[in-house]
Amino acid sequence: MSANRGFTLIEALITATIVSFGLVAVASIFSFAIRANISNRQMAVATALAYDKMEELKWASSTGGGSDQVTLDDTYIRTWQIGSGDPRLVTVTVYASSNPLTHRQTELIQTTMLLSPSF
Repeated sequence: MSANRGFTLIEALITATIVSFGLVAVASIFSFAIRANISNRQMAVATALAYDKMEELKWASSTGGGSDQVTLDDTYIRTWQIGSGDPRLVTVTVYASSNPLTHRQTELIQTTMLLSPSF
């Protein structure tokens, strides 16, 4: 009677395959988490930039529109449009100038408010 000790080649290959599938799954989870983190950070910055511009435009007496470029951790472009009439329609849109995931300009947030001189 021979006592075989150790693993066969087939057992070692099956184990290596299972471990490699597990590592690929963990790597894809990390990739997803990094993308979500970038997206959430950009959305938080865009929300703050839109809020700041809306507060600034609340007291503006002019109509028309414009844009500016803001650089924080990334470069963002804010555009705004102020309508004429009563109440005035104010729209602010914030874009990421170059999204690190898509490498193109991406609209992050668009906000609109109505301004009336009287209640």
